[in-house]
Amino acid sequence: MLQLVLGRSGAGKTEWVYERLCALAKAGRQGLLLLVPEQFSFESERALLERLGPRLSGSVQVLSFTRLAEQV
Repeated sequence: MLQLVLGRSGAGKTEWVYERLCALAKAGRQGLLLLVPEQFSFESERALLERLGPRLSGSVQVLSFTRLAEQV
């Protein structure tokens, strides 16, 4: 499912996405994907690791557009 999250700068879009992904991961959902720009991929992986811990963070895959193209 694709869901667009729109809003101005500082409206809490990124926090909402992290909270939603964390809730889904904790509920046992697998195959979660977060698509981010190349320069934001490391920061996103780190933020999810801090929120979910090493065990659950593996259920959310963070991909940049380049990584997505390589996988396809």
